[in-house]
Amino acid sequence: MRRKGLWMLLLAVLLLWPASAVFAGEPTIYADGGQIFVDEDVSLEPGETLSGDVGVFNGDLTVPEGSVVDGSVFVTNGDAEVSGQVRGDLAVISGDLVLAQSGRVHGDVFVMSGDQEISGRVDGDLSVMFGDIEVLSSAVVGGDVVVLSGGLSREAGAQVRGEQMSEFPLPRVPLIPERSRIPETPARPESPKIPERPLAPTGLRHDTLGDRVSHLMGRVVSTGFMSLIFIATGLLIVVIWPKATHRVADCITAAPAQSFGLGLLTFVIAAVLESLAVVLMIIIILVAAALISTVILIPVGLLLILLSVLVLFPVILAVIAAMVLGWVALAEVIGRKVLQVLKADNVKSLGAVLVGLLLSVALAGTLWLFEPLCCGWPFIILLTSIGVGAVIHSRFGKQQCTGSGAPAEAGVLPIEAMDEEAGQPDAP
Repeated sequence: MRRKGLWMLLLAVLLLWPASAVFAGEPTIYADGGQIFVDEDVSLEPGETLSGDVGVFNGDLTVPEGSVVDGSVFVTNGDAEVSGQVRGDLAVISGDLVLAQSGRVHGDVFVMSGDQEISGRVDGDLSVMFGDIEVLSSAVVGGDVVVLSGGLSREAGAQVRGEQMSEFPLPRVPLIPERSRIPETPARPESPKIPERPLAPTGLRHDTLGDRVSHLMGRVVSTGFMSLIFIATGLLIVVIWPKATHRVADCITAAPAQSFGLGLLTFVIAAVLESLAVVLMIIIILVAAALISTVILIPVGLLLILLSVLVLFPVILAVIAAMVLGWVALAEVIGRKVLQVLKADNVKSLGAVLVGLLLSVALAGTLWLFEPLCCGWPFIILLTSIGVGAVIHSRFGKQQCTGSGAPAEAGVLPIEAMDEEAGQPDAP
């Protein structure tokens, strides 16, 4: 099956060509040096040579002995009888093919929803889908013989120089209807008017107290579950990246107003970038649709459609990562303040983050629970803006942000300074 891809491409082209012929106003169309015949039978004269490709829609094709078609031939909703030569490929959709002993096809032969009787010579492959092939003793096939969901009969003496494959059962699906002529539409008598039936009055369904309670319980369960997941994620971030979280928290403490403004600006820029990404995705999809319409570039178009969604991910993922890290760092700051008020000593950063997450997540969950559209997302945006700004300012916690070199608590050095001075004598 060295030309399997060619046959699949040819099949797609032939399925699309009949749709374009519906808009033709003349029975014969000249395109790209070839001719397309619509709703008529075509028969060449003996000895006649027809240059270019030939297409026949809703009609039969007859190529008598001595006549030549110098190009490819495709026939849909009709039969083909070839006793002359076809110097190209031959395809018949929803019709039968008879290749006489004097007939010769210099390319491949493909038939779908029809039978083949081959007595002449085929230089390329011989394939059929949803039909039978009868290879007579005088036939010569230079390529493969492939039968998809059909039968193969080969007489003794028939020459097949390629492979012979016929065990491919497929469900028979009528892809193309039988040949049909467009009759003149008679004048349709006016149908009697059906009296309109008045609609039954419908009343609005009011939510009962039980419905409201069930909706509230469902929101409580979902909010509590998501809150537990976020708290566990925040604690995991502190355990994995303690220094990065501490740097962002120091940046929030040292420059809260600057971090808040930078965070709001980051959300605005992210919204603009995401809008541009949506426009770019639409452009990519339009280009992919244009490529798909060319049939040959269908795989490229489908790949572009799949990859177009990826342009939305970078901005969204970066903003989500900044929001989570900033929220965790802000929770550490809140936990420190609360523990200072409670006069709790010797509490590690993990404990401060846990206290801050419990307070902030509980407040956000409460607002989301009772007013999910009004105050949920605005509160989350405002709450995380200061953390997002600190994350951007500290390059996701990779460096100490400007203005946070002095620690928030008097007399306490940041982690980096404590590591540097470890083992050195105190200076007066």
